[in-house]
Amino acid sequence: MLLTDYGYLQEEEKKREVFGFVTGNKYLDLSDDHKMSYIIGLLDMCSYLTSTLAPEYYLDFTGKIEDITGRQIRAVFDKYLEEHPEQWHFVAAGIFYRAMADL
Repeated sequence: MLLTDYGYLQEEEKKREVFGFVTGNKYLDLSDDHKMSYIIGLLDMCSYLTSTLAPEYYLDFTGKIEDITGRQIRAVFDKYLEEHPEQWHFVAAGIFYRAMADL
């Protein structure tokens, strides 16, 4: 009888982090490149969801960000996080949406 321990596979699973469900705290720990990638994904998500679920707000949302660079949007989000540390444990996507609404 061959006995094999597959416990190490479960340990490897625990080491991997799912990139979804990033909180404000996790976002702040990301590298600059990962933050920028995450911001681009958030912009895609907000644009798509707004156009699909609330088309009456789509032009308002896209109008706010039309002439703003990705670096500027990241700076706005980072500043919002800096000013609202009480929200860092919330999902970053929700915090981002509030930050963009404040533009």
